Amino acid sequence: MVCTYKLYLLNRHLFVDLPEGRALIDTGAPFSSSTSGRLTWQNQNHGVNKGGYMGFTFDKLSAEIGAQVDALLGMDLLAQTTLLFDVAHRTLTAGDEMPAGFKAQPYELAPMSDIPLFHVTLNGHPARVLWDTGAQFGYVTDRKFVTGLKPQAGFKDFSPMFGDMEIPQSYVLPFTLAGHDLLEQVGEAPSTPGGGVSPVPMSPFLRALDIDAIIV
Repeated sequence: MVCTYKLYLLNRHLFVDLPEGRALIDTGAPFSSSTSGRLTWQNQNHGVNKGGYMGFTFDKLSAEIGAQVDALLGMDLLAQTTLLFDVAHRTLTAGDEMPAGFKAQPYELAPMSDIPLFHVTLNGHPARVLWDTGAQFGYVTDRKFVTGLKPQAGFKDFSPMFGDMEIPQSYVLPFTLAGHDLLEQVGEAPSTPGGGVSPVPMSPFLRALDIDAIIV
């Protein structure tokens, strides 16, 4: 079954509208959730976590993101089929029958999860990166990936996993995925706790899993 959804961007996050409300597309979340405990995806109604994600209510997530969030569409549902993110035409197509001219990009899974990992080139360096559409910004775990890039203004960010993060400098990072040259705004992954669910800060957490960066 092939289903096409209108894809839109709010405050650097990707959303689709489902019968249960506005759903955040979060490839960094192993499990889906909604305010009702049900979620309709590809014309099928699924039982999902109810009320929030990783201890955070949807009211809290909405406040942190700055946009109403009624549901979170995680990898338990997203990984069931092939996905085509057509950002130029603002559509998300879900289904194994992809339009002509498109080729599916395989991925591996982060340890002990269904979160996708891709092999890319970051600023000329080979890297293993986690793809997290639920994040606002990318992060790198090693300064070599931003060496030679012009420092930009920093940013403030929030993650249920890692808490509040204040990044003093950011960089526009060139990277290559499946032959496509792209740009990502990134900061260096924090090495101090931010008050999230994980007692381990982002940088050592990612390094322990042999992950070089997060891209969004």
